[in-house]
Amino acid sequence: MKRYLALAVMALMLGSVFGFASVSATSEYPRNETLYTANSAPPTNANPFQGGNIIGLDGLIFEPLAMLNFMTGELKPWLAESWKWVKPNVFEVKLRPGLKWQDGQPLTAEDVKFSYEYYQEIGLRNWTKLGLKEIKVVDDRTVDFIFNGTPNYQLWQLQLFYGWGQGALIIPEHIFKNIDPKQIPKMTFLGDEQKYLVGSGPYKLKEVVQQQKAILVRNDNWWGNKVFGEPAPKYIIQLYVKDNSQAANMFIKGDLDVGTYYIDIVQAKKQNPNLVSWLEEPPYFPPVAPVLLYFNTKKPPMDNPQFRRAIAMAINPEQITKNGPISGKPAEIPFGTGLLQKWAGKIGLDDLVKEYGWQYGNIAEANKILDELGMKKNADGWRTYNGKVIELHLVTCAGCSDWISTAEIIQNQLRALGIKVVIDKYDWGAMMEKYKKGDFDLGLHWAGTFQPTAYAVYNALMSKDGSANFGGYYNPQAQQILDEFAKTTDPNKEAQYIKQLSEIWLKDVPAVPVYMATLFYEANTKYWTNWPNEKNPYGVPIFWAKYGTWGTALALLGVKPASATQTTSSQPSTSTSQPTTNTPSTSSTSSGGGICGPAFIVGLAVLPLLLRRRR
Repeated sequence: MKRYLALAVMALMLGSVFGFASVSATSEYPRNETLYTANSAPPTNANPFQGGNIIGLDGLIFEPLAMLNFMTGELKPWLAESWKWVKPNVFEVKLRPGLKWQDGQPLTAEDVKFSYEYYQEIGLRNWTKLGLKEIKVVDDRTVDFIFNGTPNYQLWQLQLFYGWGQGALIIPEHIFKNIDPKQIPKMTFLGDEQKYLVGSGPYKLKEVVQQQKAILVRNDNWWGNKVFGEPAPKYIIQLYVKDNSQAANMFIKGDLDVGTYYIDIVQAKKQNPNLVSWLEEPPYFPPVAPVLLYFNTKKPPMDNPQFRRAIAMAINPEQITKNGPISGKPAEIPFGTGLLQKWAGKIGLDDLVKEYGWQYGNIAEANKILDELGMKKNADGWRTYNGKVIELHLVTCAGCSDWISTAEIIQNQLRALGIKVVIDKYDWGAMMEKYKKGDFDLGLHWAGTFQPTAYAVYNALMSKDGSANFGGYYNPQAQQILDEFAKTTDPNKEAQYIKQLSEIWLKDVPAVPVYMATLFYEANTKYWTNWPNEKNPYGVPIFWAKYGTWGTALALLGVKPASATQTTSSQPSTSTSQPTTNTPSTSSTSSGGGICGPAFIVGLAVLPLLLRRRR
């Protein structure tokens, strides 16, 4: 820690003496009108259909029908004023009055119909697979989505906002009708193609300086000014800040206003008292979703729920959070913080856990279960099954230091149970191949838990075709409940189904939550205040591209000017000669998952977790 501080201070001194290379030598962007954020990949692509790598393409430039606040689970009407099922197979969306594009053209129901159909023509969505038969424009503000038979109501409601594998941004028909959808995946929407970036949102893309920054400028004629109020920053500039040590220096200097980097927030706050975090106390970063220990339920003895229960009881999350990655203690069901807040009380989670759950860290009870299963210990203290020592291979990502440290702790915890664990490390792609093929005994992942709804979580983890059901778990009763769950939007029935699925989860133990993964986030109150936090979670602390409609846009639209605004026109600088600090992180890319990489996740149509790794 001291070494980090010393190096950081030294870096600042060197910076003040020699000067860090500034990304802009002009004073075109007054500091008190400009919000600086950053991405650890340079802005190179502004394709709104595939997310690009510019923060705000989704949500600030192009808008969805609704915004999701992932931290609270709230679905906030946006371009859509309301929506409802007017018939069992007809979903009607009513647009707000007075919507318009940034070129002044009206935004109508025809644009909504065109947008959803265009996404399917590009090949990014398959609404037909969800049963969508027709999109019908009723009038300028009303559009009906008509389905064959009874649709999956739970999955369709996820299509109101845009994100990894679901939903659509609304695009102007009068601009895109002349662009062949097949050409879209090849386009960067930079250079001459930037003319097509005519959205409806509160910001426009002003300029992209390759390898340096992307600049958004406020759309003063935004339709939403009368509904949500005018956004405070005139400019939002996304800098290319490639790593955590560089970000730490910039936060300490006050050159960055907000970001998603793993920095030593305690030391940084000492250097810059204007810095704030999501939590006021450790772990400071918000725990968002649990990392699970998966069982391959197709292989003995993991196919026995009692054996899985014994493993769950032997695991002690407190040891993991104390000696492993920065994290929090998980609940026994696989819900993130927002979903727990929303549903725990409604389903009586405490009573469910008391009746059906397990007690973490109860080695004595775990040993008792294994004894009753006849898995006796041999002379060396290892338990046996069918005459052989139980040796389980735990697969993890070779570059994910937090998972490796967790795996090592679990290895020790299961050794106390008499179960031998071998840790197998693979690169991300090889690890996922192992999961896809069922070539593992135990594995770590979060793919099923970083989901926007309770249905989405349980569908990913417990349905026979679940995108994150790596262990091949199958329970016909759970499948039947999921099938019924899909047919309702009644909150009371939803709570009933979630309770039933949680009960099955606790009985069957398809996987074990072992710690709550955190999301790194820090903000500077010198120029901008009212940043979202634990007590005011109006937006999500995710400042990466592709998460705009999950709550990033809500956060950027909610900031306010600091009372003592600065009038200086000085520009943030990014160091080109980086100090070498021991900032404890292995995070790298910001395009959605650090070194554990989002690409494969997207390919699996599951949702990426916003995690950074700790060295």
